[in-house]
Amino acid sequence: GLRVHRATRLPWVAHFSDPWSDSPYATPRQRSIWRRMEEEVVREASAIVFVTAETADLVMRKYPAGWRDKIAVVPHGFHPAAPRAAVAGPRDRPIRLLYTGRFYRGVRTPIPLLRALAALNRRAPLADRLHATFIGPHVEEYAADARALGVAPVTTFRGRMAPSEIARVGADADVLLVVDAPSEGSSVFLPSKLIDYLAYRKPILGITPADGASAALLRRLGAHVAPPDDEAAIASALEDLIARWRAGTLDVSPSFDAAAAEYDIRSTTKRLAAVLQRAFA
Repeated sequence: GLRVHRATRLPWVAHFSDPWSDSPYATPRQRSIWRRMEEEVVREASAIVFVTAETADLVMRKYPAGWRDKIAVVPHGFHPAAPRAAVAGPRDRPIRLLYTGRFYRGVRTPIPLLRALAALNRRAPLADRLHATFIGPHVEEYAADARALGVAPVTTFRGRMAPSEIARVGADADVLLVVDAPSEGSSVFLPSKLIDYLAYRKPILGITPADGASAALLRRLGAHVAPPDDEAAIASALEDLIARWRAGTLDVSPSFDAAAAEYDIRSTTKRLAAVLQRAFA
């Protein structure tokens, strides 16, 4: 993008879906290289789009205050034509939890969730109360961890699936899972998967740092939030979901629809169009 901008002198909008040189996962060498590249982008872009205010603040705090005039926050969007919630089934079956997406060994993993499931299973068998399905590239490698923790019978790990099949499974789920990496401070990450989930209008359990972009949205949605390094909190959230499922009271919060509407692709597209119009004026 920068090369084309320099060659043509056309207006150019840069987009940051995640931090670049400020990524907590970057090595020192990567950070030193990326910082120079990032500064060129921020200096020369006609406008800069971030998906969260937290990411914008993290990235732009290094640069002159005047450069902040170029930034805009346009979040990820979901398509409202995606499948809506299915009619609830019998409450005497296990509650169905679903995670879709990638894990990264040593960074973002389902291990804290599996340990919380194991703790609950030791207190009272989960076999007739809960089943968790994980779908995504290479998630099958965590099946061994589930077996070691004694929760293999209540978990399923499946590899990459077609979007249409994921949509069907998502519509049949009772609770959707977000799993983020632990963070020493506030987490700037807002995974696009969380926004994709909004189309299903289902309860969400966010295993995410208590302070951060994901947690802030989840609380506005009225969803559960449990830090990834707090297995007791994860277990407590699961117990509450199971109890509400069995009582027939498990549903989205009254605040869900208003919060989700801000991420409707029609709304986010209007915001992006406004950025483009200003940049190209």
